[in-house]
Amino acid sequence: MSNFMKDMFIEVREQEEPLTQLELLREMVEEIMDIQLPGLEPIAEAERFSMSIDIPKLNPNEAWGDPNSQSRQDIDRIFASITRQPSIQARIDHVNSFVDPARAQRKGTGDRFNAILNMMMIIEALQACLNDYSESSAGFVFEGFMAAVTGGKQIAGRVGGTLPIEDFVTGDEEAVSLKLLSPNTGIHGSFTNLIDYLFIRGGSGVPSIKYLIARKNSEDGENVSQLAISDFIINRENIVNIMTATPKNAGLLGKAAGAFEQHVKAWQDSPEWRLQMFEILQQCPGYTEGKGMFYKNLDAEGTFDDQGSAPASPEKKQKQFKLMTNQNLKTDLENTAERDAAAGKEPNFPAWLAKWKLQDQDEKQLKKLQAIYDKHYADEAAAMQQVAESYFGSFHEREKRLMREEAALMESSGKKDSGKQWTITRTGMADLRKIADVEYYGILDLSDENIKAVAEIYIEKLKGDMMTLLQTTKSFTENVGKYFSADRRSTAMNANKQAQAEGEEVVELLKITPTQKTGDDN
Repeated sequence: MSNFMKDMFIEVREQEEPLTQLELLREMVEEIMDIQLPGLEPIAEAERFSMSIDIPKLNPNEAWGDPNSQSRQDIDRIFASITRQPSIQARIDHVNSFVDPARAQRKGTGDRFNAILNMMMIIEALQACLNDYSESSAGFVFEGFMAAVTGGKQIAGRVGGTLPIEDFVTGDEEAVSLKLLSPNTGIHGSFTNLIDYLFIRGGSGVPSIKYLIARKNSEDGENVSQLAISDFIINRENIVNIMTATPKNAGLLGKAAGAFEQHVKAWQDSPEWRLQMFEILQQCPGYTEGKGMFYKNLDAEGTFDDQGSAPASPEKKQKQFKLMTNQNLKTDLENTAERDAAAGKEPNFPAWLAKWKLQDQDEKQLKKLQAIYDKHYADEAAAMQQVAESYFGSFHEREKRLMREEAALMESSGKKDSGKQWTITRTGMADLRKIADVEYYGILDLSDENIKAVAEIYIEKLKGDMMTLLQTTKSFTENVGKYFSADRRSTAMNANKQAQAEGEEVVELLKITPTQKTGDDN
């Protein structure tokens, strides 16, 4: 050992408190590089049961929302104790009871350890949904998680040719729109899709939709420590009152608000009703012209036409792809011509043809492409010449042309459809308590302090042979993996030997550890 290393270890041993790995690494780098590094702080990580108890880990993903996927089938048994509960609220309360220290103390021991372990894995999977993904991905993964919790399925594709407002359907066939929000974020949804859902989708519409709201709190500014959960209903009976409760939502109905209210109150599943509804919706600013199902799926007799939103045939898609490709080629041709002129190059249309291997086009098509190139080359060359001749005299013409092009792009950005969403603010929920049947589930406490307290309770319940089994099983798994992945044969063989011994120990522990009985596990 070098003198440097000896001295370093002597220094470490003489410390009153042992250095962390990060601190030790920092000091080693400073000594070798002769530089002063800033203080290193360990990355904050939310407290999880696996930090104290060697439990298996679940990796949540969108496939959990598909009952036919292998991922979902793998975890259905683990979620079984939850899915037996009669409602979404009861299922979430069952999860909440597990992280409530007072209720945790009252839970059974011994023959119920499987239920405890399963719930630990579910809680960790929930934490992973909330903290281990980007904000945009977390919502989708959370939908898959909730689909598994409710024994249902996630709705990922289009329904009836339109984006669905429901995110998942429970095992009891209840449609749910899930919102994972910050404390003060408003609840939003497409007015057009909501109207289509209630009054025409599938022909007769669907009577109601449940909105499940989970609001996040973060004590450290990063990891979710609490979830406040509630729900409300929008249906055919309360849609008018909800839309007219605020000026913003009322604006979606516009001058047709009175006619809309009277017609909805007189709802009936008939062609005549739908045709009249269509006439009213054409006067509502919030209903998107040409895109709603009343436009696409309602025929002249008022009958629902499910082909109105049918996906394009393969032949049509191929034709559309070819048209798209041709347009892209035209765009590149125009860009090439302008770049050539701006760079002061001589016109070189053949070079562009060679780039895309289009030399074998028929003569008529080649002449057409040549004309496009020449025009854009000449326009750009003229514009550049004008700038050179009189910077302040002619430049504005080129600027005007660019502005016209920008305006054309803005027209295709979808801005004309902006603002066509209904909104319910956080404070607005209180006003809709009775109208929308608002229900509050309570707070799911995932804070570090609470998870640590609950973990200590369950460690006590799982003490003895069960804890030994978990630790040994984890070590066994790690050694099996090391056996197959280690580069050095000696390391692999040592891992093999340890895994064999641990495997025998696991078998013996399983003989003396009770299995879970069927029945209630709370």
